[in-house]
Amino acid sequence: MQLPPLRLAWSSARRRLAAFPAANAGPGDPPPRPRLGDFLRSHAAEILAQWDEFAATVRHQGPALDAASLRDHAAEILSTIATDLGQPQSAAQQDAKGKGKAPADSHRTPAETHADFRRAAGFAVDAMITEYRALRASVLKIWAKEGGGSTPQDLEDLTRFNEAVDQSIAESVGRYTRHTRSSTELFIGILGHDIRNPLGTIVLSTEALVRSGQLTREAATPIANAAARIKSIIEQTVDFTRAQTQGAMPVTRVPGNLAAQVAKVVQETQVRFPARTLDFQSSGQFDGCWDEGRIGQLLSNLLGNAFLYGSRETAVTVKMWATADEVCFSVHNHGAAIPPQDRERIFQPLERGVQNTFGLERREPTGLGLGLYICREIVLAHGGRLEVDSSPADGTTFTVALPRAQPA
Repeated sequence: MQLPPLRLAWSSARRRLAAFPAANAGPGDPPPRPRLGDFLRSHAAEILAQWDEFAATVRHQGPALDAASLRDHAAEILSTIATDLGQPQSAAQQDAKGKGKAPADSHRTPAETHADFRRAAGFAVDAMITEYRALRASVLKIWAKEGGGSTPQDLEDLTRFNEAVDQSIAESVGRYTRHTRSSTELFIGILGHDIRNPLGTIVLSTEALVRSGQLTREAATPIANAAARIKSIIEQTVDFTRAQTQGAMPVTRVPGNLAAQVAKVVQETQVRFPARTLDFQSSGQFDGCWDEGRIGQLLSNLLGNAFLYGSRETAVTVKMWATADEVCFSVHNHGAAIPPQDRERIFQPLERGVQNTFGLERREPTGLGLGLYICREIVLAHGGRLEVDSSPADGTTFTVALPRAQPA
């Protein structure tokens, strides 16, 4: 879209304004100053030149941009804002636009197209936002130089201009983040699929070699353990990515009895750690609505954590109990306490290990530091709570409380 030339835009604005003279204007008074929308059109060349100048200074990961690429869709964005300022607007529409919630257009807006081009050029989302900040500053500076901002009418135009810029930012950021999310999910999906297939081949081939007598069970155990570890890393990576891109861990809640799922995970974990003692205690009624697969993943992570960091000479204990509205379970182990300053840090992504009594960090050598983060995301997705209590005398206890019914 080509913006009107400077001289023609001013002539058009004068003709429109001449038809509606100010109430107090006398025969010899100069015509009133154009509204901000007309000002944007008449000063488009100066405004866009400053856009180009600023865009050239923005650091990005792609190759150097030529003049056309620097300008990108700035002219169309400016024209859209100018047109918007000339449209009637209700109080509800003004409020929605100020919050970046204006009705979506059926066609891609110039701001959305700008986001596509800037993302392809290697601009980070914050770098793209600075362009809008610079555009706003340029317009206000040029307008003030021409005497704008001195009347109630100017204040109304200024308010609507800021709302229109904010709406353009919302459109650009929304488009940018949607594409980033889709690309990330696609990459993780391909990565998980392409690794799971050869990993499955390794596991099946190992079992076949054991059954045929070409490989002893003892020799196959490290291979099976390594395959299980790789599988766990893949699952944690996929879950972490989903939680980050979607804003919450995806769960599918169905009616069921949670005691059966917990008992199954406890039994499987005991098989994985045959030399350790694992106690399971439960009392109560455990019917409710939850994603049993995710709850199993949650408990498995907590048990693995307890065996890794707990004392090898004492048992790990799982307890289940219930109230009228909640089902609860806990995982307890003895050993070095978690320092108070670490009790929030351990739930952060990519944080691993705790300090032992000698100040040395103990950690799972092949872990990603995502286990407890994923645990908390699963609990939050169910509307529940995950708490930790730790002391040298009483050991460490992770307690999970889940509502029986799905939160509104």
